[in-house]
Amino acid sequence: MFRRHSDVVYIDLSMDLRDPDDWKAGSLRTFEYPLNITTLATEPISGLLAIGTAGGVVYIFGSPGVETRLSLPDPVGVRFLQFAPSTFQLACLGQDYDGNMLHIWDLSSYGRPKLARSSRFDPINSLTLSPCHSHAFLALNSGEIRTYDLLCLRKSPYIMPNLWKPSEDKLSANGVPYTQTRESLISVEIVIHPRDLNRLFVAYGGGVVLADLTKRSTVRSYELVLPPGAPGGFGYGSRVRNPSLLKTPVFTDHLQDLLTYRRPEVTALAIHPAGHFFVVGHADGSLSFWAVEDEETPLLVRTLDELDVHTVDAEKLDEHVFRTKQAEVAPPAEREPIFKLSWSGFSNSSDPRGGKTTLAILGGLNPGEAAGLTVIQLPAFNPPEPPASTSIDPKQPFLHPVMRQAMRDSLNPLESYFYFTQGVVQDYLLIPQKSPHFAGTFDPIAVLLLTEGKGATRTIEALQYPPPEFTVKDLKSPAPGPQMEAKKDALESLADDLADTLQSLQQSDEPRRLMLPPALLNGSSGLLDGQLLKLNRETYQTLVQGTTEEGLHLPLKGGQAWAIESRANDLKIAKYQPHRILITHYRDMTVQFSDTSAQLLIGLQPTPLQTSLPNSLPDLTIDLKPVLLDSVVLGRTSSTLIDHARIEFVHFATEALETTVVLQSGEVILYRLSGPRNVSSYRDLPDEELIILSHIPNYRGFSPYFMLNPKKGPSEACAVSDIGFVAVAYHNVLYIVNMRGPQVAFRYVDGKLTRGKVAGGLISGRADSDPVTSLLWTISEVVKDPEQRVRLVAMRASGQYQIYTLTQTDSSTQSWVCEGPITADGGVSQVLPRGAFVIDSKSGAGVTANRSRLAGAGYGQKTPPVLVMVGTKGARCFANLNGERIGKVDWGSKVGTIQGVQIVEKLGSHVLVVTTDRHDALVYSLPQLEYMLKLKLPPVSSSSLTLDETGDFVAWTPHSSGTIDQATYGTLFDIRRVYEPPDIDFLSTKPVVPVAPQPVSAGPASLLQLGSWFPFNQSMTGTQLDELLGGPDRPIPQPERQQRDFLSGTDLAAGASGVAAAAAATQSNLYSRISSALNERGQVLSDLEERFNALEEGSKNMVSQAKRLATQQTAKSWFGL
Repeated sequence: MFRRHSDVVYIDLSMDLRDPDDWKAGSLRTFEYPLNITTLATEPISGLLAIGTAGGVVYIFGSPGVETRLSLPDPVGVRFLQFAPSTFQLACLGQDYDGNMLHIWDLSSYGRPKLARSSRFDPINSLTLSPCHSHAFLALNSGEIRTYDLLCLRKSPYIMPNLWKPSEDKLSANGVPYTQTRESLISVEIVIHPRDLNRLFVAYGGGVVLADLTKRSTVRSYELVLPPGAPGGFGYGSRVRNPSLLKTPVFTDHLQDLLTYRRPEVTALAIHPAGHFFVVGHADGSLSFWAVEDEETPLLVRTLDELDVHTVDAEKLDEHVFRTKQAEVAPPAEREPIFKLSWSGFSNSSDPRGGKTTLAILGGLNPGEAAGLTVIQLPAFNPPEPPASTSIDPKQPFLHPVMRQAMRDSLNPLESYFYFTQGVVQDYLLIPQKSPHFAGTFDPIAVLLLTEGKGATRTIEALQYPPPEFTVKDLKSPAPGPQMEAKKDALESLADDLADTLQSLQQSDEPRRLMLPPALLNGSSGLLDGQLLKLNRETYQTLVQGTTEEGLHLPLKGGQAWAIESRANDLKIAKYQPHRILITHYRDMTVQFSDTSAQLLIGLQPTPLQTSLPNSLPDLTIDLKPVLLDSVVLGRTSSTLIDHARIEFVHFATEALETTVVLQSGEVILYRLSGPRNVSSYRDLPDEELIILSHIPNYRGFSPYFMLNPKKGPSEACAVSDIGFVAVAYHNVLYIVNMRGPQVAFRYVDGKLTRGKVAGGLISGRADSDPVTSLLWTISEVVKDPEQRVRLVAMRASGQYQIYTLTQTDSSTQSWVCEGPITADGGVSQVLPRGAFVIDSKSGAGVTANRSRLAGAGYGQKTPPVLVMVGTKGARCFANLNGERIGKVDWGSKVGTIQGVQIVEKLGSHVLVVTTDRHDALVYSLPQLEYMLKLKLPPVSSSSLTLDETGDFVAWTPHSSGTIDQATYGTLFDIRRVYEPPDIDFLSTKPVVPVAPQPVSAGPASLLQLGSWFPFNQSMTGTQLDELLGGPDRPIPQPERQQRDFLSGTDLAAGASGVAAAAAATQSNLYSRISSALNERGQVLSDLEERFNALEEGSKNMVSQAKRLATQQTAKSWFGL
């Protein structure tokens, strides 16, 4: 009741935060990380990427800040997505219960795309759009081809019947017995001819039809029929070691099937960029290559590892029949079907037929092979000079043998590469550099792989395409001629060889991983957890100053984003917000840094946002795999470490810029911000628990420094300081490591003094049931020791805690000595891993172990520090770390499970905030721990919550797979905070579709100006095709003028500074008239630009057509046309 004269009076540090009106908990922004992606689409001209999910959500990504979320009217899975550049729309096909719904979004509406129309169709298997016209082709499951008018938003009257039915009698007419199946009549895929809009390739289960849209008829049909005895994609089978386990009837059925005619079902289709031959994928994993002009015989039929599988190998067939009858071979393993094909040409070739090409193949793998995507490089299609005799034999097939051989030669692979993936590749998407033609596969620079992960998740990873090894050989200079070689002396040749060798060593043939938008990047890596940190300006500038190579970003530049204009005044306050970063760790053993500062959202017209939120900092990414796979580390740890390794927690020293990664298996790895470094020699350390990692090369900001590997099992607690010490507690073992050595400065084992290569200390032994739950570094005084020294506080599960004191010495052999420990009772039990703080009793500021406090230890005015401990059942405050208890609070089970704890500062006052799994934030005063109020947090299901010292928090919502699929960014002070998604304008980067590619000759390069081996006409234009498909009564809508009120920030500031309050109405009227005039002027300029572009394209087409007509007339005598 009476206080002694010597007692210290502790002031209330929470005085200015006791008013409930000062608090307002709210959600500022929600970040989604889709884990159920089903389809992908890109618009390369403007630079947009769209993904669809199984939950009926579509995401569109573009330039920095451009990200929008669209929801289907019904929560059904998205099957197909396609951009329509000509009408600037997004077509989406959703899987409905009794059919499919086609949804069309208008991308020209400001703010976010508008759902323009939804139409129901019978079940659809394929959706195909062209950048040259405004119609969509839909392949129905019945085999019928329907069309949809994107401009008029209606179903077009043009319908093409099932064109494969007339081809079903082809085999019977030729005397070949076969069984007609329903699958053969199902339409599989539609591919528009890359150089003739009037031609349409339609893949059915039974074969491929080349259709003429004008005549609505079949030009040619292509059908792969395997003769009896041909192995096909499944092959002849393989030997087995135990014939007794085989069942003869199974082999007999397989043999009977092998000796009959077979027609592998069609599954995929792709056209060569020249348009003269194509490839078909089949259900047995085989690939058949066809010339467009020859429907009788394929150019080549092969699998990924066998050639000519459509022909009979008599020797292998006889051996297979014999061994089958002897029950010595097993039935052939069913090779994967071919799921998808993409044939790409490249712009670096002067040959109009495309030069060297690449063929991407999804599927066709044998059982047990690694998952991934196969890519082969094919030579240029370059036919030889025409034969001496040019007479055409009517009895010969139309395809000349010389031309057929030239096509066959262009199918011999030059190189091959396999994109290995962790999960099965479900789909992929090539990202063209800028051209939307050739089915979106021309001149690709990246490939997006949609892979299956744990827990039935589907995520995306982006890689360079084509593989670098395809281009490195092309870029090498040609070998010098004999005369040049004779002039070189031996020294010059040696120097050149050495330079080439060094360059080849520095170049990697592995495709580099590309940066995805944050929403997709986190999903593919497997986000597990993260923490939000406030940084001072110096630390923030150091972290964000790194840059990423331009080529490592996807070319997403579509649209522009601006902050919401109505929140302009609030944005002015945002620049005074502290800088914040988000440190996250992932299942793929990486640690990533992201900038979440409010300053990133400051972007008013006419200057759009320059970065996304959060903004990934790829130069700071830490990849643990090079360390875990290092030979030295594997020799000192375990060869299976990488198989079961998982990140438990990440500690970041904000002043020392050191990152400590704690693994669940107990290893601790420290990284330093040192920048890229080369390979160096390995050196041993005197401490057997430490492994130096400076020999491992690094290409990013953080470099591996050392690993603590005591082999004591999982760690119990870890604490990192800014003065070069890290403490790690294991079962009855405590390590204090001086990181400036590195060396184990102090080692405590089972309460006994240990001596050896390093100095040892003594610690009171504890029972096995009383582990260390939290560690804390500070520089402060304690009872009976008023000097400010380096202290380590170790808190145990029972509530008892020890204080170790580190003192610097002048000794050359031991720079630090450790005293203690000082044992104290009465603490809170089960202290949370980040539930301990030391604060100044007068100001409330944190008393941490940093460089400034270490340099000033023993000087200046001293104020008693306060130790704050928060556990699962309550909290305690102690003066001078181990002095009198000045605050106590306990909570029961009604509070719920504690998720996070933090000392929050606002308006110069400090409070203790405890968050629970019941979406509550309990606020207590400091240092007395008086209950102040309870805040209701946003009702977000979360597994963990990270709270920074300013009151901002991130709540992590887990997916059933264990990874995070949603993060909610919120604050306890939602007052004039601007984190809303920005306004988006896709129309600012509306694509201008380039001229459609025209037919090219199949003749040799020397005769490209004289005609073609194949006759062809000028391709139909997109306008003509729209007229054909839309019908004579097509209701073309009138274009709507976009009314937008855009004013520059300079104009706004100049007008506001000179206008009085009485003239507000006049000012508003004046701005409206200026805005209207600017809009009209911009519209006129835009129209003029489009007209000039049209005139330019028309003139080019006219000149090209005139030259073509002249060359055709000249070549008639030679070709006999």
